Amino acid sequence: MRLVLAVFSCLSASGATVLDTAPLRFEPNPRLEAQWGEGSPVKWSARGPGYAFLFADRGTFIRTSAGSVMLTFPGAKKSANFAGEKPLNTKINYFVGHKYAGVQGFKRLRRAAIWPGIDVVYYGDGHDIEYDFEIAPGADPSRIRMRFEGAKSVRLNDRGEIVLDCGAGEITQRKPVVYQRRASGEIVAIDSRYVLHGRLARLKLAGYDPRRALTIDPTITYSAYLSGENVDSVVSVGHDPTGKVYLAGNTFSLEFPVTQQAYQSTPPLGPQHVWVAQIDPTAGANAVLYCSYIGGQSTDIATQMVVDPDGVMYITGQTDSTNYPSSVSAYNATYAGSNSHPFVTMLDPSQPGANGLIYSTYFGGTTNNAGNASSDQGNGIAIANGKIYVTGWTTSVDLPVTANAYQSTLTSTTGNNAWVAEFDPTQYSTASLLNCTYLGGSNDDEGNSIVVDSTGLAYIGGQTGSPDFPITSNANQQGFGAGAANGFLAVMNLNAGTLNYSTYLGGSVLDSVKRIALTPSPGNIALTGYTLSPDFPVTFNGYQTTLNGPGNAFLSILNTSPAVTPGQGLLYSTFFGGSGGEVAYDLRVDPSGRMYLGGYTLSPDFPVTANAMYSSSVGGSIDGFVAVLDPSQPPAGQLVYSTYITGEGTQIVYGIDIDTAGTIYVTGETTGNVFPNSQPPNTLVLKTTVFVMTFTLP
Repeated sequence: MRLVLAVFSCLSASGATVLDTAPLRFEPNPRLEAQWGEGSPVKWSARGPGYAFLFADRGTFIRTSAGSVMLTFPGAKKSANFAGEKPLNTKINYFVGHKYAGVQGFKRLRRAAIWPGIDVVYYGDGHDIEYDFEIAPGADPSRIRMRFEGAKSVRLNDRGEIVLDCGAGEITQRKPVVYQRRASGEIVAIDSRYVLHGRLARLKLAGYDPRRALTIDPTITYSAYLSGENVDSVVSVGHDPTGKVYLAGNTFSLEFPVTQQAYQSTPPLGPQHVWVAQIDPTAGANAVLYCSYIGGQSTDIATQMVVDPDGVMYITGQTDSTNYPSSVSAYNATYAGSNSHPFVTMLDPSQPGANGLIYSTYFGGTTNNAGNASSDQGNGIAIANGKIYVTGWTTSVDLPVTANAYQSTLTSTTGNNAWVAEFDPTQYSTASLLNCTYLGGSNDDEGNSIVVDSTGLAYIGGQTGSPDFPITSNANQQGFGAGAANGFLAVMNLNAGTLNYSTYLGGSVLDSVKRIALTPSPGNIALTGYTLSPDFPVTFNGYQTTLNGPGNAFLSILNTSPAVTPGQGLLYSTFFGGSGGEVAYDLRVDPSGRMYLGGYTLSPDFPVTANAMYSSSVGGSIDGFVAVLDPSQPPAGQLVYSTYITGEGTQIVYGIDIDTAGTIYVTGETTGNVFPNSQPPNTLVLKTTVFVMTFTLP
């Protein structure tokens, strides 16, 4: 079993835009020269600005700006071994006399079997140190004792936290949060609290099953704000196999924190521009490896970004800049018309300056049904097999469709159709556009999200107001729901120009698909967004089968295989939210089929789990949320994790991602501090600011 017990808040607030939240570096002391009290040699250490942690057989000595404390574990095995875990990429070199020696650093330090079946594991960042007790099945957690020496006083506050008065300041150890999953899949909170006897603390658990794992609240492993002096926003987050984080968004700031090797290091002349960033969460104050503007003399807006395993970023959106950056290989390097048009940009942050722009092009048409200047926008972007796939909406009658287009003319008589295009960035000029087609009916249609499977089929999700949107015979929902708009899912073979599957998804009011994702089962697609329809199609096995309030987010899974029986393709569908209303903006699926959602909520009763980072709204206004659902479980056990992302003012989660190690990447925008326990410091945010965090679930 694994139980996170504490966080020591160690450092004073930093004014840096991106804070030093690198993992603690634990280093061995092989010479054992340093002694700490009663001749006890310091075997390991962790140091940084304003803190030092020294580890000996006798216990742990913690020196911070608040004061010094000795932490010991009465009754523990004094000879228990220390071992470093998760080695860091670089070594630290120390000069000793005229020689230097390299010392390997580690992200974690384990001390095994300090009590029978119980290990203690230390880790943390530039602000906190955490220690977990990992408890084997059948081991006795009542053996655990913690003694704090050196503090002027030790007390419990009204939140159940241990507060150590160190004279110059206080060190706080958080109240534990513990839960278990029953055989049915239901998550049950375990009552847990500290019991204090003078300077000795023990952990009291009630009603837990010693045969089952105890699970703890998630740990934030990186948190930062990224902003300039004006309003900034973010649209997407991604990662590469090394754990670097990639962000894209929009900014009005003239002093956004761009880096020296940026493609565009000075702000363009226009009012709003795209920005992109690459962050290394382990690099401390140097976390921002790359940050650049992308834009021209007018307004440029990014709507989505994806990143490939090599760290190359692909962005789409809308621009009305006549000088938006284009590459020499662009399909169209010239701004056409007088309104906004899509752009498709491929940027490699490992290449400095102008070399980083691999492919960038305008796209779209020039004229609408009335003969006036048209508008177009890119909303969703995907990459597969070296190709770039984009979807969005257009009012152009002269969109550059290809000869094999499924739909070669604009069919909307009232506004816009969706469109889908495929680009090959290795080709030059017009040869780089492989496929392009309209997709829509007689009213307004909009492509919001696109993914591509291993066979090259493109899946497009969005919303439509057209009762004659092209629907296939094997659709789950043949008829339009008669409201303002329904969601839709379409599957296309762009090379063949065929529509393999298409269905409405919605009810009688308003529904929109914001993001789609491939699932581990071929042909099954997960969709999320929002619905105002009380008759939105849900399944009996859904987590929430009735609409709460004016509208909720939804999560659905559709089987799009050719053999699916008409009307039988909805494998799973649920409302998700409280009484105030929700919108889900992003969705990811892990290899086990768990669904990760991010968006915003207006609900004071939004469904959260016992281990939530924030179990209630702080500002009582618009809050972000992160939720993890497992549709394979019974309804009572489907909500694996759910939390508000909240602070004073407004918060919205726009991007979420998950890697193979289980790290969750979250980004959004906020007008107040969103990080628990002032990480970064709890200072008032006077404008919209970008935040990014990574954390893991047990």
